[in-house]
Amino acid sequence: MKSLNSTSLAMAIVSVGLVADLGMRAEAQSPPKSPSSKIVTGEVAQVEGEFHMAKDSQGELTLDIVDKSYVITSQAGGEVRLELDDNTKVQKRVNPGDKIVAKISSEGHTLSVTRLEP
Repeated sequence: MKSLNSTSLAMAIVSVGLVADLGMRAEAQSPPKSPSSKIVTGEVAQVEGEFHMAKDSQGELTLDIVDKSYVITSQAGGEVRLELDDNTKVQKRVNPGDKIVAKISSEGHTLSVTRLEP
């Protein structure tokens, strides 16, 4: 077996060190894994929001309702407050007594609310 001279050995050590360093840098720069969201199912206990009179496209007065949050009773019996914002997808407006499924981000933002049909 051929023995390595000191120059070849030094080059091999430097190469291994560079590969390890590049691997750590690539790992440090890789984007974080997408945080997981959770699903909450329950019955709407309370709807909080605001309303005001508005005019529709024909000039008729209408009642404009903007939901801000829902308080639901989860299947486990606890209460959960779902804060709504402009990014929350709500397919149909819900009322107290309606059963819903909500998707919540790992940061606690309500991503979507879906009313379950009876």
